[in-house]
Amino acid sequence: MFSEEQQKIVGLRTARVTAGTVPHVLSAPGQVAPNESQYAYITPRAAGVVRSVNAHIGQFVHAGDLLATIDSPVVGEARLELYTRVQELEIAKAQADWEEMVYRNTQELIELLRKGESPEAIQNRFAERAVGDDRERLLTAYAQYRLAIATVERNRELNSQKLITPKQFQEVTAGYEVAQATYQSLMDQTGFEAKLANTRARQAKRQAETAVRTAEERLRIFGVKPDGSEPELVGGKVAGLKVDEPEAKGENQAAAKPVGGRPEAATNETEAPVSTYSIRAPFDGTILDREMIVPGVAVDITHRIFTMANLSSVWIEASVHEGDFDLLASSHEGSEIRFRSPAYLDREFEGTVIYSGDLVDEKSRSIKLLAKALNPDRLLKPGMFVEVEILSPRKKAAVQIPSSALLNEGDRTYVFVKTGPDRFVRRDVDAEAPRGDLVTIRRGLDKGDEVVVEGEFKLKALSVQLASAGH
Repeated sequence: MFSEEQQKIVGLRTARVTAGTVPHVLSAPGQVAPNESQYAYITPRAAGVVRSVNAHIGQFVHAGDLLATIDSPVVGEARLELYTRVQELEIAKAQADWEEMVYRNTQELIELLRKGESPEAIQNRFAERAVGDDRERLLTAYAQYRLAIATVERNRELNSQKLITPKQFQEVTAGYEVAQATYQSLMDQTGFEAKLANTRARQAKRQAETAVRTAEERLRIFGVKPDGSEPELVGGKVAGLKVDEPEAKGENQAAAKPVGGRPEAATNETEAPVSTYSIRAPFDGTILDREMIVPGVAVDITHRIFTMANLSSVWIEASVHEGDFDLLASSHEGSEIRFRSPAYLDREFEGTVIYSGDLVDEKSRSIKLLAKALNPDRLLKPGMFVEVEILSPRKKAAVQIPSSALLNEGDRTYVFVKTGPDRFVRRDVDAEAPRGDLVTIRRGLDKGDEVVVEGEFKLKALSVQLASAGH
């Protein structure tokens, strides 16, 4: 019994138990990791010798910034191969255009010959047009054929007047037939040969185009732009590329001015050989590591010469034990997490779940949950340990009370519940870790219960006294 007067004297105050949509809070250890979609080990695409080094550890670079240049015989061969194939394509195009024009003009010439146009008219019409050797052969055969026609007509009149012998007329007729067969055969052959030459020229052009595309793809495999813009191929050399001319040993003798304005050598404007290719930043980010490379060092495709990442966002990897999988089951992509780091005790960070894990580690009996967190100030460093709180929705409303109502005795947690105007009972509860001014109660209280939130310690002391007195 605790009268209302006594309650006022000790400052006893109560509050009603409420229920709300409070998420489950699952705590798990974790660490900061780079965002793998913005993380890269940069390796040479082709083996060679370092020509210049243009970026240093800790430097922020933009996508496309020059990191290093490499001299590679393989790239040089690929560039010269493309240069050769482009020249062959130009020749093939010119040949194809020529054969196409000859074919069209030959077809028109044959059509005029079939119509019986005079040689003078045909010569005038095709005086400035390309027909090739077919012009002379066709017109010669055509003239001989026309002459044979005229000869036959003249001798036919003479034969009718008995002015020539039948044998002479037969010889003239045979000459006409030979001229006609020769002319007709030549027209057929010329038309076919012109069409065949045009087809072969077009096929050769397509083959040359395929060879150019193949050579371009080979350069793309090496990370080199085949259009010649990076760097530009001029006279067998790469024009306009600043290259290293080290005067002494050491990586600070690189001649090209690095991105970011940190000079590592004196600038020397020279033309790099055709074998030089550039290694550039694939995205905006920071150089996290750089292999010990200086001009003159041989590298191959297995060397991770740069490691870079964009740290404007990072991943949080949390290890969730299998005993908490039931709480994790309600987490999904887009769920929220909160986390803290020992480095920033007074600051809480937020993130969004991107993967809730499907494989259980056999040793730790846990799964890896991944979340993405923005890192504009770059306070979160990859490798940093954090304590993660995963927020997952509850199936039903959660019971909450002010955290000041909780009392502890050994490993037991309890509250005082007001059951009457002057009556209070002690009730054990299963409470989650307090968050701010409120705490979620798993078991022990119901919505509408009235708990003591102020003066509970005096109430506790009084209950101990009453228990000792046997009341």
